Amino acid sequence: MIYQLMYQVMGVTRIEQSCTDRERLFYRLHVLIKEMDQAFTSAVSTSCTKLEMMGCLHQRAELSQLELQRLLGLDAAAVTRHLKQLKQQQLIACRKHDQDKRISLVSLTDKGEAELMELTAKRKQFLEQLTADLSDADIAVLHAFIERISRNIR
Repeated sequence: MIYQLMYQVMGVTRIEQSCTDRERLFYRLHVLIKEMDQAFTSAVSTSCTKLEMMGCLHQRAELSQLELQRLLGLDAAAVTRHLKQLKQQQLIACRKHDQDKRISLVSLTDKGEAELMELTAKRKQFLEQLTADLSDADIAVLHAFIERISRNIR
């Protein structure tokens, strides 16, 4: 049943008998990432990217858009789009660099800091629920598998 759903999501209408375990694993991971992203956004009321961006600003106090782009591995348009939303919500402030007026520096506002603390608590609760039935050993094994796959990508 789950494979039928995965194949429908991926544009395949029936389960292929020739599909390997590796192919099913790839599709399952793909679907899982989407499910986790949607569940996270629903539970925390923001996207992972926005929370990560706010976390970077909290740690570094003030960053340029280019620095945020590099730290998060995002394209310029995505950073601009997220920063625009955060600015509209009054969660960040922008100012021009003192020496180079072409550079915009971004920082969290007091409202942004408070919002980050609230979102961080929601994130922690979400992660607890997500992994509630996993033992420490299960989590360690998952970490090892994910790291091996990540190394293969690099």
